[in-house]
Amino acid sequence: MQTLLWIVSTALMLALLGLLALRALPELLGVQVRLRLPGKGACRRFSPANWPRAAQFLAPLAILWLGAFFSYVAVAGRVDEFFGYFWQRFTTAGDSPHYLYIAEHGYVKTGENVNNIVFYPLYPLLIRGLGTLMGGRLALAGVILSQACYGLSSVALAKLTKKECAHPGAALAAYWLYPFGFFCLGVFTEGLFLLLVILGLYLIRERKWLPAGLVGLLCALTRTQGVLLLLPGVYCAWRDCRKEKRWNWKTLALAGPIIGFGAYLALNKAVCGSFFAYQYYESIEPWWQTPQWLGTTIAQQVDMILQYPGISDWIYWPQLVLYFVAAALLLAGYRRKLDTAWMLYGTAYLGMCYTASWLISGSRYMLGCVPLYLAVGRLKNPGLRALILLCELVFLGVYFYFYMQGQAIM
Repeated sequence: MQTLLWIVSTALMLALLGLLALRALPELLGVQVRLRLPGKGACRRFSPANWPRAAQFLAPLAILWLGAFFSYVAVAGRVDEFFGYFWQRFTTAGDSPHYLYIAEHGYVKTGENVNNIVFYPLYPLLIRGLGTLMGGRLALAGVILSQACYGLSSVALAKLTKKECAHPGAALAAYWLYPFGFFCLGVFTEGLFLLLVILGLYLIRERKWLPAGLVGLLCALTRTQGVLLLLPGVYCAWRDCRKEKRWNWKTLALAGPIIGFGAYLALNKAVCGSFFAYQYYESIEPWWQTPQWLGTTIAQQVDMILQYPGISDWIYWPQLVLYFVAAALLLAGYRRKLDTAWMLYGTAYLGMCYTASWLISGSRYMLGCVPLYLAVGRLKNPGLRALILLCELVFLGVYFYFYMQGQAIM
């Protein structure tokens, strides 16, 4: 089974890379490639993408809060202690204590918390700033920051989907119903990262190079995958240069993700004495993560399912399934001729997420693969779109229940 999964997952990634090359090379050489422009969906007038911005901001938060409430009721059989339990789950589980520690104490050079260098600095820095204004209530600041960013990311995605999708409402709903989106309620980087990624892609599409570079810099200071915003930006800039026969000096701002990542490496050097200290701390307890070919990671999921049956249903099974679902949606994006720049980002993002040797947060990471939602919005078959949204809704409820039950969903 492991060998078969290795072969199939590798073949899917090679197929994505091959299709990417077949479309990208002519574009980069100045050959015009006809892409499919999004048409108008049958229900576009009533699409969530056309709702007022306040509704677009509040709707995904309302979905998650309702999910949290009903999951708690299903788990506890009561309602009176919901807020206390919510607070405990979303401010003390997973990576939350690490971000709050950094926000309060900064990075330390010695002791058991020196490994916090693996966490990027922008999110805890913002928590510290907002928490100071709130009288030192750092956990509350983290929750507010995450949820505000998630709501704003929904507004930004609505603008992007209206330009890129025939059915922007389906794309937006796919984002709202992602089964592991509940991490945006708590002290995690997901909300901030999503806002920056979606803003970055939108600004690149609009050729607003200076703000796109700044957003890319901030994104690279939030998560490792933030540096990938460099790819669609440089790709679009080069494609424009070949088409217009001139170079725009403002595209130099697209180096923002490199500058941001360089600043993070400098932080590693200042705190730990090595530019790549984070790699060492990621490779040891408790993370045990080193880079490896994604086919090996996929094959390992079977071993993990067999070795850890108690947690496989909410960690390893969803990671395994999501890889193939994401690859299928990206292939659908190619078929529906979604812009090559978004396919480049999506393929690179999928590959980066599944190159960790001991992957335990793949389902959460894939929330940031924005081209998947655009691909849903490009699907022509209304029944398939509805099926995807229904499956997302069901599994959002299932994994929300597991999380509120106290299971170790990372």
